[in-house]
Parts: sequence; structure tokens; C-alpha cells
Amino acid sequence: MEVQVSLVILSLVATTVLSGIMYSLKEGRRGFDRAQAAAWVQSELEFLRLQGYGVPVTASPRHVPDASDPLNDPTTGYLPDYGTLSEPRIPPGFYQAEIEVTTVPGLTLKQLTVRLYQGPSSPPYTILATYVSQFSYP
Repeated sequence: MEVQVSLVILSLVATTVLSGIMYSLKEGRRGFDRAQAAAWVQSELEFLRLQGYGVPVTASPRHVPDASDPLNDPTTGYLPDYGTLSEPRIPPGFYQAEIEVTTVPGLTLKQLTVRLYQGPSSPPYTILATYVSQFSYP
């Protein structure tokens, strides 16, 4: 009888520990996805900054990767290389990004909005909007 009780207690403890491990693995993956998304958005903004934010105002968001976009390289779906620098690639686990450039009425500013998606019909995983002055490097 004592052996049976100890086995039941041991199985309950093992199940609890295993469920805790599985939960932490799932949360670790979510944290990894958030970190990848933030790093990609920041690197995309830096890529645009190096070009002097010379990306034209968009009538509709520019999709990345999208080989059918005339601004993008048809072989990669990304903007053509800027010197030796390539546009950052979407991290694994993400489907597509949208980059929208609009003017701010009454000010000499552009608003850059970047949305990153995990799937074709999913809501944006992350959205970042920032404002930049309209300048370009010489």
C-alpha cells in the first residue's frame, strides 16, 4: 500500500514538473520570436536610414519579400542592394512584412510604418511607426 501511494505521489510530481517544463519552452519560443521581430524591424529601419530615407511615399504598403513589386529585385523580392549592403531578410517563422511611407500633413516629416506578419491571414505580429525628417545624404 505504501509503495502504491508513493508511486501516485511521484507520478503527480513528475506530471507537474513536465507541464512546467513544457510551459517554459513555449514561453521561451514566444520570447525568441519577439526578439527576432524587434531586431528585424530595427535593422530594416537602419537600412532605410542608410539610404537617407530616400524611399518614396507609398500609395499602398510595400510588401517584403515580393518579387512582383517593381521597386524590389525580381529574383529576391527585396530592394536592390545598397552598395554592398542588402536589405535585411525576414526572420524564419515570419511570412511577410509591409513597409509604408506617408507624409505628415503640415510638417516636413515622413512616417514610416513597418508591420511584420507570421502568416498570410494573420494579424500583424508587430507594428512599429516612427517619424523622420525628409532629408537625404549627399
